[in-house]
Amino acid sequence: MKNGTIYFSGMICYLNDFKLSIDEFKDNLKDEVVSKENGNSVQIFNLRYIDNFLTINFSDGSSMPRNPKVYDQETHSLEENPRNINQIEPKEYFAIIDFQTSFLWLNNTKKKSLLMSFLQSHFKNKLIVLKDIYDEQDFIETLKTLDGIKVSAVPPNIFAQTNTTSKALNDEMYLASRAELSLTYDKIKVIDRIKDKVSSILHNRQSFQSVTISGRDEKDLGMIFNNNLFTRKISFKTEVDDNGMFCPEEVFEKLIKEITNEKN
Repeated sequence: MKNGTIYFSGMICYLNDFKLSIDEFKDNLKDEVVSKENGNSVQIFNLRYIDNFLTINFSDGSSMPRNPKVYDQETHSLEENPRNINQIEPKEYFAIIDFQTSFLWLNNTKKKSLLMSFLQSHFKNKLIVLKDIYDEQDFIETLKTLDGIKVSAVPPNIFAQTNTTSKALNDEMYLASRAELSLTYDKIKVIDRIKDKVSSILHNRQSFQSVTISGRDEKDLGMIFNNNLFTRKISFKTEVDDNGMFCPEEVFEKLIKEITNEKN
């Protein structure tokens, strides 16, 4: 089998302003497979407790739209789609809750609202929320190397008009609704001057439409600030089968090992 790299983002998760309790979760969520159908769509959640973790292998998909043709890479031609109109090919995602730290780790943050909605449906009288892992100063102090900074804003706000170059750039972007500045670094060390720049961007983030700052801590673990949410990053290689799918058991085994190593 081939190996592929899978990435996880970690966010702290609270239940009514308190850290998550495994006993309370077990009272409301069992080891089970839950499927929810809505029209042409389906959501499937496979839940399993392992020690102090809840693993969630979930997927979603829709039977429509359905292209009546598929492309065959061997014959280099279009053929009839063998999938029936009542069949769904769901896309798979992985999440895990670490009850010791109250962290939720997710391999696709675009599915964050889907997962949170599912969890919330099992806690009718309590609110599940994601909160910042760090405050602004903790993030800056923990950041040891910088990978990248990306900001976007309405053009007049992205460059200060204190010099001829900045003014010219703003003039060129006249009538543009959005401008984006992306800076990439080769794991540059976060010295005091860099800290001041990062602090300035975070302090003035309300002036931007979006802000993303990525880097690494002293253990070389990923950190990211993305639109008012601080997260951690973990990545590792794991087996991919002939269909390009990860093996859930191996994913969770390696993820739990990575999370445990991070805490030690």
